[in-house]
Parts: sequence; C-alpha cells; structure tokens
Amino acid sequence: MAKLAGLPFLLLSLLVAAAATAAAAYSSGGAGEGAVPLNWIPGMSTCQGTIEECLAGEEFDLSSEVARRILATSDYISYNSLKRDNTPCSRRGASYYNCRPGAQANPYSRGCSAITKCRS
Repeated sequence: MAKLAGLPFLLLSLLVAAAATAAAAYSSGGAGEGAVPLNWIPGMSTCQGTIEECLAGEEFDLSSEVARRILATSDYISYNSLKRDNTPCSRRGASYYNCRPGAQANPYSRGCSAITKCRS
C-alpha cells in the first residue's frame, strides 16, 4: 500500500509536464519536429469577402462536371404545373401519369397493405 501512495503525485507530475510541453510548442508557433499538424481543427478564416467570394472555385462553381450534367438534362417542370391550384390531372380518380379517360389509376401492381389503402 505504501508503494501506491506516490502514484497520484507521479500522474500529476506527468500531466503538468505534458501540458507545459504543449504550451511551449504552441507559443513558439511550431508543433515541433515530427509532430502531426491538427488540420481538422478549424482555424481563423483569412477571407474577408462574401461566402460566395470565399468559396469561389468550390461548391458554387457551375463549371463543374456535375453541374454541367444537371443543366444538360431535358427534364423540366412545365409552367402549367407550377400554376397555383392546378393538378396535373383534374379527373377524379385518374392517375397523374395517365390522364386519359378510362385510364387505370394505379397501373403498377404491388402488394396490399395499410399504406397502399387497397380495397378487396
């Protein structure tokens, strides 16, 4: 039991030594030789402009490959479908995808469950 009496003092001494070493490395401006830089810790931003100006060439760059592909697609929403109080097909019970008279309202088959509200 007498051997364990000095253990808290030893641990406290090691903790103080580690803190002093870290403080010295921080105040000198360097992390020391062979130290791993902590790049995942966000630093102070050097950009003084708007968000768009600071991120220029990154996310907001519409010349990127992904943005070019998105803009090149021919899929679009028509102006008629964007009008207020307008549904794609105003016939009661008709499918939005097939608005012709007598068209099947639910052309694909799926199992009957509570969420599909199917009738027997």
